[in-house]
Amino acid sequence: MTKRELIYTIYERLNIQNDDTDLTEEFVSSLIDSTRSKLIKQSYSANIWNIPIAIKQELCIGLTPVESIKGESCFGKILASNVAIPIGISMKGNDGSVLTIKLYDRKELRINMIPIERMPLVGNDPFTGGMIFGALDVDRKLYFTSKVKTHLLLEGVKVEGVYEKPSDAYELICDKVPLDVDENSSASRSLKVDQNEDTDPSIVVYADPWDVAYPLEAAMQDDLINIIVKDLVTSYGIPSDENNDSMDIVQAKAKK
Repeated sequence: MTKRELIYTIYERLNIQNDDTDLTEEFVSSLIDSTRSKLIKQSYSANIWNIPIAIKQELCIGLTPVESIKGESCFGKILASNVAIPIGISMKGNDGSVLTIKLYDRKELRINMIPIERMPLVGNDPFTGGMIFGALDVDRKLYFTSKVKTHLLLEGVKVEGVYEKPSDAYELICDKVPLDVDENSSASRSLKVDQNEDTDPSIVVYADPWDVAYPLEAAMQDDLINIIVKDLVTSYGIPSDENNDSMDIVQAKAKK
């Protein structure tokens, strides 16, 4: 189910029209993200490594050599991510933004994640000299270092995590969904208006993050919808649709 379908489902359960309500799509979207975070914490805080793939997002992150971190020098050179990593769902002290790190050929990379404060101190003994160390700084950038400098051959990595705002992470995911619309559809016509007619046709336009599969287990979707509907009914006194027979309407609207 996409986020847009989740939003329309919640509107239908509340018997309201999205163009005639103070409950904006953006507000309902934020409720979906926050409720998803709570459900994931409840289900997987005890064992963060059992989080299913349907909930995770895989980000493609480019790396650049740097000489220091915030002016503090470290042995050899350091690799820094080109972009900040989105905020992950925190579960019992574990930051869900970096669960695993892989090479672009999908081989898992042996990274010893440490606090950023330890970066200048690691790798100075025979037992750890050949290891690659990684740290996530307060600027949300990833840093990698190793005394043997083999890490400098890396141009990018795939970072798998669970993020508080999936739409933010979508900007960096490795498998973005290209926009696939009929040439005469309203989406296509709108796209042509937004773009210059001379735009390079080889440029790929990607689907909106609200129109791709939302990173949530199918088994959690009903729980998420029910929790949000119940909270909104309590907060706004809105009668809900107990029959829950609105999916056909939801899907039809989502295609518009």
